[in-house]
Amino acid sequence: MNFKKIYGLILGVIAAGLTSCSSDLNNEEKAPVGPNETAKRALSISTGDAKTRSEVNIDAGNKWVTGDRFMAFNRTFTGSSSESRYGVLTASSTGTRTTLDGVIACKDNDELGIFYPGSYVTGFDQGKMPVIMTASYINGNKGQDGSKENLKYFDYSYGKGKVTVNGASASGSVDMKKLYSVLELDFTVGGTKLTNIKKLVLSNVYTEAVYNIPNDKLEDYETGKIEVNSPVSLEKIYVAILPQNHFSPTFEVYTTDNKAYRFAVSTPNFNLVAAKVYPFTVQVQEFTPEPPYIPINGVKWGKYNLQYSTGTKEDGWVDGYHLAKNPWDYYTTETIVDPLAKTKMTLGAYDPNNVKFDHFRWGDIEYAYNYENSHKMNYWTTTSDIQGVVSSDKKYGDLAAYASNKKWKLPSATDFNNLMKATAEYIGYFVDDNGHKIYGVLFDPNVPDYLKGKVVDKNNQSLGSSNSATPISHVENRLRQFTKSDFENALFFPMAGVYGDYNGYLDKVGSQGGYWTSTSNLNGTQASAFQPQYMTNAAQIQVSPGKTNSAMLAKYFMYSIRPIYVGQ
Repeated sequence: MNFKKIYGLILGVIAAGLTSCSSDLNNEEKAPVGPNETAKRALSISTGDAKTRSEVNIDAGNKWVTGDRFMAFNRTFTGSSSESRYGVLTASSTGTRTTLDGVIACKDNDELGIFYPGSYVTGFDQGKMPVIMTASYINGNKGQDGSKENLKYFDYSYGKGKVTVNGASASGSVDMKKLYSVLELDFTVGGTKLTNIKKLVLSNVYTEAVYNIPNDKLEDYETGKIEVNSPVSLEKIYVAILPQNHFSPTFEVYTTDNKAYRFAVSTPNFNLVAAKVYPFTVQVQEFTPEPPYIPINGVKWGKYNLQYSTGTKEDGWVDGYHLAKNPWDYYTTETIVDPLAKTKMTLGAYDPNNVKFDHFRWGDIEYAYNYENSHKMNYWTTTSDIQGVVSSDKKYGDLAAYASNKKWKLPSATDFNNLMKATAEYIGYFVDDNGHKIYGVLFDPNVPDYLKGKVVDKNNQSLGSSNSATPISHVENRLRQFTKSDFENALFFPMAGVYGDYNGYLDKVGSQGGYWTSTSNLNGTQASAFQPQYMTNAAQIQVSPGKTNSAMLAKYFMYSIRPIYVGQ
C-alpha cells in the first residue's frame, strides 16, 4: 500500500467549553462537513459566534484565533521512517469560521490526534507533549495570575478525528476536549470573605505531565506547587489544574495587607475530573509563612537573637523589642576587623533615648538593656527556673516572654542539652555582604544519627562531644564556611561577644558568645549559659564548643538571648 505526503491538511475545530462540575463537559455537537470538498478548496467549518481566544469561557465554548498552533499526530501511521507522522498546524479565522492548515503524512481514514498548544519544544519526542501548569511556554514562561483571561495560556486540549484523502489533500473534523480542570476559588476567614488576595500557592498538586498522543493519556506526572501571582487585588481566583485522584492540596493565600492564610485538605477523598469547573469556598486560617523558628526535637528554636532598639514597634512585641533580621546579626557586626583578636568594642555612654543593644542580664526586665555600672546588680536572685515566668511587678523574669507577650521564651538548660543531642555542632564562620567573617556554631539536625551529639568540622569529622568546653586545637583548616542556605534548616549562633566588666566595652566580639538559659543555680547568683569561644594559642586556632551541663556564670553578665517559640 502506497503512502503519500499530503499537503494542505484542513481540519475543522470545534472548541470544547468548560461547565460546572455537576454536568459533563464533552458533549458538544459536531458541525456538519460539506460532502463535496476538493483538495484545492479550503474546507471551513462553522464554529458559531466568533470570539477571539482572549477569553476561555468556562460556561460555553471558547474559540481559536488566527495564529494558534496545534500539534497533529497520525495515530495509525504505518509508513516508512522517512515520512513524518506529525506536523504543526496553524489556525486561521474569518468571521465565524476557523480552519487549521499544515502538512502531515496520512492515508484515507487515518486517525489523527490533535493537541493544543502545538509547537516544537524542548523534550519533544514523537507525539509526547509537555503539559505544564506552573508556567506557559506560549506566553513567555509566565505563570498563572488568577484571572479568567489568563486561562487561555494553560488551555491544554486534545481531540481525535479521521481524515478523508482527496488527491494531494485531506480534510476532516475534530472535537477538542480539555485536559485540565478549573478551580474557581473563594476564601473566607471566620466567615468573612477575603477580597484583597495577591498570591495563592497550591502545593501537593500535579504541576506538570506529558500527554502521550499515540496512547491518548497523561503520564510522567510531577508533584509540587503552583504559584498564582496577581498584579491586582482579587476576591476570586481561577486556577487551571491537572485532574487528580485523591485531591489533597494545601492552600496558602497572601493578601495585600501582608497577611497569610492556610488550609490543608487532610482527607483526600475527592477526585478532580478533566474539563470541569469546581467552585470551592475555602475556609482558611492565618499563619506565619517562613516562620522565624526551626523545630528541632519538639522545640521551635528561634533563628534570630533578641534585640532592643529605641523607637522600634513590631506587632506582637513590647515597644523596642524585636528579633534580629538575620541569623548572623548582632549590633556590632559591621565594625569587626579581626574577630579572633579578642576585640573590645566601645559602647559609648549609655543614652536612654538612643539604645541599640542585644545583651541582657539574667532575669532583669526593668533595666534589661541598660549597661551602666549602676545597674550591674539588677538581676533576679530566684533559684527557680524562670522559663515563661514574669514577676507580678514586671521588674524581673523571662525577658523573651515579657517582650513577646509570652509567644517566645528563654530556652532552659535542658532545651539546650537536648538540642546538642539532636544535632551536629559545626564550627566555622559566615561571610556577610560587607565581607566580614562572623564566627559561630551551627546546630544542624539534618545529619546522620552517628554525627548527632558531636562537634564536627567541615568534612564531617568528629572533633569531640557537644556540651563540652574542652578546647579543641589545630582547627584553622577545619572551619566550615557557612552559607545563607545553611541557615534555613539549621541554627546559627554567632559569637556576639559578652558584657561583664561594665567598663563601656563589649568584650570578645566575634570570638566568644554567651547565650542565657532560663535555669538558675541554687545560690541565686549564677545561672546556666551556653558559651562557645574561638581563641588563638601558639598561632593555632582553638575552639571551645560551649556547654550548659555545668556552666554556671554570674547573673550580672550581659549575654545574648536566643528565644524559643511557644505561641500559636
